[in-house]
Amino acid sequence: MRRGDHIKNRIRKTAVTVLAALMLVSMTGCDAPDFFYDIEYWFYDVGYWFEDKFDTVKWWFEDTIEAIKEKYGDEDDWEEEEWEEEFDPDEWRYTEVEEDEPFLVTPLPEINLDAEVNEEVVDLETDGGDDEGSADDALAGISLDETLKAERYYAYHTLDSEEQKVYKLLYNSLFNFGEKTPVSTRDPEVVDKVFACVLADNPELFYVRGYNLIRYERGGEIEKLSVSGLYTMDSTEAQTHREKADAYVAKCLEGVPEGTDDYLKIKYLYEYIIKNTEYDLNAENGQNYLSVFENGRSVCQGYATAMQYMMNRLGLFCTVIRGVTNTNENHAWNLVRSNGDYYYVDVTWGDMSYDLTVDEGMSSLPELPEVSYEYLCVTTEDIEATHTIENAFEVPECTARRDYYYVREGNFFESVDEAKLEKVFSKAYSNGDRSVTVKCSDESVFSQMSDYLTGEGRVFDYLHGSKNVNYVTLENMNELIFYL
Repeated sequence: MRRGDHIKNRIRKTAVTVLAALMLVSMTGCDAPDFFYDIEYWFYDVGYWFEDKFDTVKWWFEDTIEAIKEKYGDEDDWEEEEWEEEFDPDEWRYTEVEEDEPFLVTPLPEINLDAEVNEEVVDLETDGGDDEGSADDALAGISLDETLKAERYYAYHTLDSEEQKVYKLLYNSLFNFGEKTPVSTRDPEVVDKVFACVLADNPELFYVRGYNLIRYERGGEIEKLSVSGLYTMDSTEAQTHREKADAYVAKCLEGVPEGTDDYLKIKYLYEYIIKNTEYDLNAENGQNYLSVFENGRSVCQGYATAMQYMMNRLGLFCTVIRGVTNTNENHAWNLVRSNGDYYYVDVTWGDMSYDLTVDEGMSSLPELPEVSYEYLCVTTEDIEATHTIENAFEVPECTARRDYYYVREGNFFESVDEAKLEKVFSKAYSNGDRSVTVKCSDESVFSQMSDYLTGEGRVFDYLHGSKNVNYVTLENMNELIFYL
């Protein structure tokens, strides 16, 4: 906290005296005491308060400030001193790091997550028929019923029986680098919906960037549709990339915690991806998991498909969710199931390199944690505070909290609990952590916790002898972070 912030409070209480002193100094041309430089902020506050009724007062204030700056130099030349608030005679003190709306990010350059779609029209009256056969013939040669029973094909199971036929045709074609494939629908919107579902269920289709839609029309009416994939590489190149990706995944999965607790496995994968990946808007293959597995640099869809692929390899349910953020940015994250309950996980927003990319103010924190856990296993209510779901398929309502990170780790408070606080801080010291996050259930508890820990200075009861602490209050997230 700057000294000027503290002085401003005193100035407001003695406004008349200060104003008279400043006017005297201005008229005499004498050198002013250093503390007068901080009065600039007070003048602006008062001036704008009078703006509607006394514009001339505001202008006079501003002219006076400019005159002082001209005589004594600008703010950049003024000497600053550190000031810390004293709590008690033992000189325990704290410094709050100022951060405006941390973790609520600013808009990024547009990221296009949509598949590329090209359309071609064949007029059957002038161009003749086609030689691709029928969709029924194509379906007869596909045996996917047993494969698609698996839970991992979540989007497939949200489709009706006719849409599932289209899914099978597209699935078979895309996995085999197929060309023109007839589909069992005449509705281009159904093709678009099902195509999105196929990609959502199958991160292995990293080489698919979109599709060609061929419309066979007679008299302006669609008689038949065919689809062919748009690919970024051929089958030989794809196999080479699969082998590289699987080598990365095998190394990662060596460290997966043993046992039946899904949460611990999800947390491990979440941390592994984040610690081995940097957010990079220019990442190669950023829209698929190759960017994570091969280059360690990615954007949201790369993070999400990497998480999905590795969870599927462990036999855990995970799918990709699409939508926009509170800043209207296209975004992708995951829906997972942990110990029987559905949760949302946003690996991208867990990577602090993402926060640094979109919010320069984050660099003002004393020391950034490598991983943020705010979006590890959260509810629908939690995710919808900053994300809007725009999926091609329906998703379940996520209401469970038992595997929410802060609940599982014991840092979630529904009241000021001294014994629980002691455990949280002791655990952090024992683990060698560099910070402690106190997550409150709502605004009321956050206010009480803030008053207790910082207002009364009781945080020092838990700091194992330290007399100084830096901390950040995240009001929009009901969190306090103390740096040990």
